[in-house]
Amino acid sequence: MVINRKERFATEGIRFQRHNPDGTIPTPLRFLGFANRIDLSKFNNAQMIIKVDSERAETKTITFAGVSDITRITVNEAVNALNAAGFTDIKFSVDSKTGRLKGSYGAGSFAEIEITFENDSNAPLTIAIGNYLLMVGDVPFNCIVSSPITIAGAGTRSLTFVSSIVGTIDELPEANEIIDNVSFQPTIPNGLIATVTSVIDGENPKTGAKKIQIIGQLAAALDFGQGIKHGGNGLEIISFFDDETISIGLPKDIKEKEEIDQEGAKGTITRMLIGASLQGISPVVTLKEKDYYLIELIQGGKLNREEGTYDPPLSDETESPSFYAEMFSPVYSKGSNKINDVAGYEKLLFRSVIGKEGDVPAEAKAWAQYAFNLNATEYTDETGKKFTAWQEGTLTPEEFDALKVKEIKVA
Repeated sequence: MVINRKERFATEGIRFQRHNPDGTIPTPLRFLGFANRIDLSKFNNAQMIIKVDSERAETKTITFAGVSDITRITVNEAVNALNAAGFTDIKFSVDSKTGRLKGSYGAGSFAEIEITFENDSNAPLTIAIGNYLLMVGDVPFNCIVSSPITIAGAGTRSLTFVSSIVGTIDELPEANEIIDNVSFQPTIPNGLIATVTSVIDGENPKTGAKKIQIIGQLAAALDFGQGIKHGGNGLEIISFFDDETISIGLPKDIKEKEEIDQEGAKGTITRMLIGASLQGISPVVTLKEKDYYLIELIQGGKLNREEGTYDPPLSDETESPSFYAEMFSPVYSKGSNKINDVAGYEKLLFRSVIGKEGDVPAEAKAWAQYAFNLNATEYTDETGKKFTAWQEGTLTPEEFDALKVKEIKVA
């Protein structure tokens, strides 16, 4: 419902969260980490926190003891370790589009394929220890063999391969279909015939959750919240409510109109007019308090939480972390109002933002004000759909209260 023709007074607050490493907004159904391999030798048995909306945060210890080389952990190995931690209703998998570590929240399930291996030779054949991969289209199915499996001549053994993607899968093999050996990585010994015994398709996750946070130095090392390149504390929401915000300026980025003239031999003018175009918006956020977590979120650099020191980015570090921001402002009816007579809230969503901390002078007999110069541009989601730089909306007081914006913060 549009709450129209109301008058805005001051601001209620603003909150920030970094993008996924691929530049998309993280959601409870899709929050991304690293790709390829990473070194987690400093983070074995490290704690990680996950918080959904305003629910109680859940802390688990993540163990990578079973991996072959902790200095070169694969995405599949990270998936297995994180799922083994047992976060409530959180499933980790491999994102089929980017190949990155993917987390999702909901009651979805993984597809499963049971394979029966029949020894077609007279001599015993052994399936060695390893993480076996079966590709179905572009979807990986995994089966961990923790101890060698020896199948005698004319014997059989069934193994279950589990999808790395939560939800239904378009192309699945049929029961009694023979799987060629070259589909397995590493390969299954020659002489074993692999036949599909049964297939169970997955269920797509369903959740009404709005916000997901995955927090801690391990989360950052796994590249949640662009932690590998830009540091930080993972996928954390940093918010400023309760009169912590002084002002938020909202100047538009407008490309001025152009007048392009062509003059003829006798001095006549042919003119082409190109109108002004809106390129984005450049919010200037001014806060009462200096928050180093926010400074690190917005401009990167190195924040040492143990020693209490912060080093801004070097001059050759030209890339900045990207994030999104949400601003809330109360609106009032005409006439005389008290501060609590809120008729609704204006919400501004800035989808794709970069920025830097502004100048903060140290003056005599003056309170410091901490400014951040931001630049919001058009946004493209994981499907390639393009969105405007910002979106304006309205909320009733009840809808705003339901967001529980002050309870999102992890204590």
